[in-house]
Amino acid sequence: MRYPFNRRPLREINGSLYEVIADYPIDRVLNVTQIKEWLNCDTAFKVGHEGIYMFCIKIEEAQIIEEYDK
Repeated sequence: MRYPFNRRPLREINGSLYEVIADYPIDRVLNVTQIKEWLNCDTAFKVGHEGIYMFCIKIEEAQIIEEYDK
């Protein structure tokens, strides 16, 4: 299932936050790399207990840069 742009769930995995683009059954995925490229994702997780591949984009932490004008 591919999620609509405005309804993509967020999941914390291994201490990092990911935006889930799509979930597909393991038996329907023949080439993970091609699907990642098609969906423009940077990460794919195989979730065995749910029987899916989860295609995600990692959400980077914002860095605050303070600049002072003096």
